Amino acid sequence: MKFAVNHDFHCHTFLSSCSADPEMTSERILRHAEEAGYEAVCLTNHLWDADVPGANAYYAPQDIAHVKKALPLPHSDKVRLVFGCETEFLGGDKLALTPKHFEEFGFILTPVNHFNMLDFTRPASVNTVDGVAELFTARLEELCKLDLPWEKVGIPHLTCILTFKDGDYLSVFQRMDEQRLRPVFRFFAQKGAGIELNAGTLRAEGWERHKEAVLRLYQIARDEGCKFYCGSDAHHPDALNAAALLRQVADVLELTDAQRYRLPNSSF
Repeated sequence: MKFAVNHDFHCHTFLSSCSADPEMTSERILRHAEEAGYEAVCLTNHLWDADVPGANAYYAPQDIAHVKKALPLPHSDKVRLVFGCETEFLGGDKLALTPKHFEEFGFILTPVNHFNMLDFTRPASVNTVDGVAELFTARLEELCKLDLPWEKVGIPHLTCILTFKDGDYLSVFQRMDEQRLRPVFRFFAQKGAGIELNAGTLRAEGWERHKEAVLRLYQIARDEGCKFYCGSDAHHPDALNAAALLRQVADVLELTDAQRYRLPNSSF
């Protein structure tokens, strides 16, 4: 059976500073999900837990109290709406969400390649393709050492342009060491984490023109047994229309529905 594009596990409301679009409400997202025939959707606003020191100016206002302004969630008889978050990982053991708050979220996105924030997520001295490829690989390895509720963790936008916005980011993905990547993705597969097919990233990259670079990490993840989910990464209503694009990518990767990530305690 084909991979079901019947969900969106990565979208932002106006509460994310990078959206700030008054039309991007929980109700608008839920309405689109109903119209698209989705079974589940996750709200994943950006988050930095105030109990974690070191937030930068972008993240500091986006604490748990802030993202909880989305609650209570609107209800639908057709779509399961999940309260999640997109936190930040800075390497080592520096995750921007403390364990005592894990249970407050039904899905936790843990990006490792928001490398556009120099001297915060990426040292400014790391400024070559090989250097960024090494940093990205090391961050993935370090993430595996964390004690996370892996069954409700998603690894978003692996091939995001923000990986090396100021350089040849597509080459970064080709330079990453496959022998180091395989154990990482095998770990994610064994722990039950999800790997994201990110529509915003794929659309921006013109993925069909750069298939070899864009799909490489996903192919390795697939071969190591990972499960995948869809994410529009929408910050504005127009970007919610991602199903057709994600259907194409899932087909090229030859994903079946057995390779679809399911949220905990559900069949979605």
